[in-house]
Amino acid sequence: MNYDYEQTELSKAVLSGLFAGIMATCASLLFNMIFRGITQFNPSAIINVSSIIIGSVLILTIAGVLFYFFHHYIKKGSMLFRLFFLLVTAVAIYLSMQVQRSTDATVSKQFEELLSGIVLISGAFIIFYIPYLFKNAHIYS
Repeated sequence: MNYDYEQTELSKAVLSGLFAGIMATCASLLFNMIFRGITQFNPSAIINVSSIIIGSVLILTIAGVLFYFFHHYIKKGSMLFRLFFLLVTAVAIYLSMQVQRSTDATVSKQFEELLSGIVLISGAFIIFYIPYLFKNAHIYS
């Protein structure tokens, strides 16, 4: 039986987002483990393993679908996608540095740094890895 199937642009974009999400999850979990080991930051019920896994994979898969729309319907869409998500990442980092998590200044500062790091990792994978995976045809063959 021959199962040769040419991937569509949408399927490539979704798979790119999904795989980038898995890689971003691994990087975020590694960052989380190292950050908590160095700073001894522990009181965070918001940022935990399950929220990192679900959040990273979901956000990057959605970004993969958005990449399809940018790439398919807009001329120079790949570059606009990168610029758009660079702006979104910068705004998200700025907003994550404004979060008041606790009345304890140390806990609040550590939470901001952890959240900003995870946002930066996710943004970097969206900006660089999704377009890279989408454009490399040998990945899907």
